[in-house]
Amino acid sequence: MSIFSRFGNQRSAAPPAAPAAAKNSALPVEVQQVGTSTTEESSDFVGALEAQQKVTLQPQIQGRIETIFVSSGQRVQKGTPIAALSLDQTQANVASAIAAANASQAGLKTAQAQLQQAQAQRTKAAANVELQRTQFNRTQQLVAEGAQARQQLDLARNNLQAAIADLQAVDKEVAAGNAAIRQAEANVRAAQADTAAAQVNVNQKQVVSPITGVVGEFPVKVGDFVNTGQTITTITQNDALDLNLSVPSNRLKQLRVGLPVQLIDPTTQKAIGTGSINYISPTVSPNQQSILSKARFANSQGRLRDGQYVQGRVIWNRQPGILIPTVAISRIGGQSFVFVTENTTVNGKPQQVVHQRLVRLGDIQGTNYQVLEGLKPGETIVTSGILKLREGTPIQPQSEN
Repeated sequence: MSIFSRFGNQRSAAPPAAPAAAKNSALPVEVQQVGTSTTEESSDFVGALEAQQKVTLQPQIQGRIETIFVSSGQRVQKGTPIAALSLDQTQANVASAIAAANASQAGLKTAQAQLQQAQAQRTKAAANVELQRTQFNRTQQLVAEGAQARQQLDLARNNLQAAIADLQAVDKEVAAGNAAIRQAEANVRAAQADTAAAQVNVNQKQVVSPITGVVGEFPVKVGDFVNTGQTITTITQNDALDLNLSVPSNRLKQLRVGLPVQLIDPTTQKAIGTGSINYISPTVSPNQQSILSKARFANSQGRLRDGQYVQGRVIWNRQPGILIPTVAISRIGGQSFVFVTENTTVNGKPQQVVHQRLVRLGDIQGTNYQVLEGLKPGETIVTSGILKLREGTPIQPQSEN
């Protein structure tokens, strides 16, 4: 049984003030009427915000910085040129590669023309072979019939063999032409590859942003020589930021995607953003018995920054309840009390006095305490000067909310 159920709205054991206290002795204090508010069950976590995307820009080839196109803090789109390195020999290499590619194309055309010429000669040589073979066959028949001398057959055979030799020679020229074509085509491909490689080097001389975001600081300046892998600047996309939360495993049943999370400035304790849980790890950390979760916060107005140290407040539950300012609480012997006002009569005149009442408190919400027991809506409590008050002290309210 709680102390509230045993003693009700218990007042302190301090002796009451003398009923004849003069009105002039009433202490000026501020008061507030207790109302029903939305109370929250929450847990606070601390950490640094992480940008959803952040890249470090580094040159792919070494060179001297010739131009920086943007400024630190400037927002850029994907593909925006950030810096350019001097072209020096690179542009000349491109021109040389293009000239070599043009020469290889010309060589290919020459080889193709020579092949066409050789193929035309082969056509003539093949036709001559057929002609000489026909002539030889006719002469052979006439010699067999005794119509011509054998010398004519020997002459026809020599003509046929000469025609076949010519055809074989032309075939070799055609084969050589085909080989020349293949070599010329290989030369063209190699020259095109060299040109592309040289052009890549030219393109690599320009560093562009791979994402949309905000440009960071430049540790280099125009005229500096940079090596491959050296940082030129960073691009940070602050449109959405994440906060890592190590949630105790005993909250597993309450943890869910979409659970609201408030961002609190650790210095001012003011809310600076609202987001929600968007990731829950499928495993529990065996050492800490916690669950890695992430809360995401939209940052369309750009008030949040990557790396900003913040306090994240996970709202587990919201329900109606009573909230009172923390300044209204006094503590005695490890217990919490408030001063509740009461209307009475002193020397026939109306007077407000205070009674000290025991309360049971819950979590802090901003500058307020949740009251779990001891107060009801409609009652009025003192919110200033409570160190000067005792049971039954007359008061003079300065303001009432």
